[in-house]
Amino acid sequence: MERNQGFSLIEVLVTIVLISIGVLGMLTLQSKSIQYTKEAVNRNTAITLANDLVEMMRVHRSDFFHQQPSAQGIYSQLKASSVLYNGDGTLKLNAQRCSASKIAQSALEQGHCWLKAVEDYLPGSHEAQIKSHIKVCPSFTAGQCAGAGYQGTSLELQLAWRAQPGECEDGVAESVCTYRTRVEL
Repeated sequence: MERNQGFSLIEVLVTIVLISIGVLGMLTLQSKSIQYTKEAVNRNTAITLANDLVEMMRVHRSDFFHQQPSAQGIYSQLKASSVLYNGDGTLKLNAQRCSASKIAQSALEQGHCWLKAVEDYLPGSHEAQIKSHIKVCPSFTAGQCAGAGYQGTSLELQLAWRAQPGECEDGVAESVCTYRTRVEL
């Protein structure tokens, strides 16, 4: 009897199945990696935009506080409503009012340009559904605006953007991601 030195059909099929499972696993991993990278880029953009707004507000502090600095140079009592936001945290800004021909000087002008940047860089943030989740207000507690009579300097800022369903763990809706931070002005 002659001995064959090749592979049998079963061995070849098993090898193909194993290689296919490995390749499919790598494709799934790659797809998840792209999804997480996209989420990280959007979250980092939101962090940068939030920092931009906070720094702009710090430059124009007198527009946001009832009590101007005393001899110690300390601002106190954030306004419940200002040139940028209403008492419920909704924005008074309009991205179309950002002038491309002149440099924004006032807090309101810079706020309009900030909102334009939000709409340019965060996916879907120009949509009414997403804009309803963008909030800025004085806050004692996470997620709640303090309202009139607030004595502190703590401000809450929440940005939102459109995402694929299931992409965000902290979103307020299935396809809306949010970034929320509290800062001291």
